[in-house]
Amino acid sequence: MDLRVRALYKIEPQPEGPAQARRIIAEELATRVPETVIDDVMLMVSELVTNGIVHGSTEADEPVMLDLLVNGHIRCRVLDHGDSFAAPHARDEEVGGWGLQVVEQLADRWGVQRSPQRTEVWFERGCS
Repeated sequence: MDLRVRALYKIEPQPEGPAQARRIIAEELATRVPETVIDDVMLMVSELVTNGIVHGSTEADEPVMLDLLVNGHIRCRVLDHGDSFAAPHARDEEVGGWGLQVVEQLADRWGVQRSPQRTEVWFERGCS
């Protein structure tokens, strides 16, 4: 069984974007890693894609990019065309705010890179 994957996907900034990202992860990882790992990765990707759609570019045609690399470990990057990013903070019951806290808890490592043109949030997770 080949564990290696390198894939780049465009996710349209629509309400169904996070579900599309979860399907992509499920399909790409189905025969490569245990189901519990797939569940964790789908949750993290869903949260990051949601953040990219909500906090990314206000231009309706700017997709969120999902970059997936599996090669001994799983590395996902979610890129949007926004320049804002808020660090994890105390969750506001009315607004949400679990996304980055979920990533922080489930990822082995994660981080953020920003520029005036884009925001990239990435995470790494072991395959087992």
